[in-house]
Amino acid sequence: MAEDLSVKREIVLEADAETLRKMRKEGRSRGFTVYCDEAERTGGDNSAPPPLAYFGLSLAF
Repeated sequence: MAEDLSVKREIVLEADAETLRKMRKEGRSRGFTVYCDEAERTGGDNSAPPPLAYFGLSLAF
């Protein structure tokens, strides 16, 4: 019976992040490295997408 079937899953997410300079950050997860920064008008160097852009991309995926 379908009601008796139980599937349990565990999802583990690990990530590290550090500030490099000003508002620029480096993040690492599962062997991938990404960078984020803020626009010059908010104190960054505009050298990478801002964190909110990554959030928007995650919803698009």
